[in-house]
Amino acid sequence: MIKIVYITERGRHLAYRIGAILEYYRYLYSICHIRDFQIEGDERGFIFIMALGIVVRKFIEEIKEDKTKDPFVIVVDESNSYIIPLLSNHLGGGNYFSKLLAGELGGRAVLTTGTDVNNKVGIDELSQIYLLEIPKREDILRINRGILEEKVDLYLPYNWKVVDKRIYNTYNVHYHNRDYVVVGDVILNKRYVVLGVGCRRGVKTWNMYWTVKKALYIRDIEPWRVDGFATVDIKGGERGILETVKRFKGKLYTFSQEEIMDIYKLREDLEKSPFVFKSLGIYGVSEPASILGVVKLREGNIDPRDVDLILRKFKNRGVTVSIGVG
Repeated sequence: MIKIVYITERGRHLAYRIGAILEYYRYLYSICHIRDFQIEGDERGFIFIMALGIVVRKFIEEIKEDKTKDPFVIVVDESNSYIIPLLSNHLGGGNYFSKLLAGELGGRAVLTTGTDVNNKVGIDELSQIYLLEIPKREDILRINRGILEEKVDLYLPYNWKVVDKRIYNTYNVHYHNRDYVVVGDVILNKRYVVLGVGCRRGVKTWNMYWTVKKALYIRDIEPWRVDGFATVDIKGGERGILETVKRFKGKLYTFSQEEIMDIYKLREDLEKSPFVFKSLGIYGVSEPASILGVVKLREGNIDPRDVDLILRKFKNRGVTVSIGVG
């Protein structure tokens, strides 16, 4: 959950504009006045519409704990001229959300991190761009300090692409026949990306295809970064699903209704649909299928509760898509 906090009436109007942007990109959010604001400890991030000094004095100490786990903190002035990320700018997404809001609101993202102001991509940001495991804190500090002085060798899997021109300004880019990334002397394993898909019977291929395309767009994921698709076995023969997977040159994994329901027993955060339960005997398809797909590709070496649902049940004309990463 991303919490948007305001003080004045002008700030309230801006909060709802920001909320609409987050809703379009399918991020969960809440809006509240500062008098009702509480830090619960499980937030993804905070967007404060107020003076920066208020945030620093009243809230930062309570929010910050661990560089690799902290939620992001962004401050926006009431005229939305400046969007300033304060905390967890790379791993937490502070810079990403600041640039997203700046583009949509017409403001300016004020980035102060050393790598960004020098037009470089740090190892922590690189891990977010390519959906890799999080680097160790000491490696982040060491590698990022080094790239400010000179280029570092970067090895990518041969079928991956450079998706940000700043990478060429930061690294000597090489390719290898491995499924992990090497930055200097640091190996970062990839996290598996699986799209869980569900649909009404007989859904058209174009509808499934473009829903998948939009799901990838709103999470800024390149099609070649997708490791697989997943659905329930009784939907595995749907032409719309099969032809879409083929167009993406992907592989489809199917799971039984029992396996799907087992995920609902483990995770209380998944959406349950009475309609789907009535018609299929399960509470949903795309969310649990994406989780099961990641677990399968990881050969069981991940707890289903640790799979991140970076996109939850994106719905469009009888199609649902969820994206699991782990």
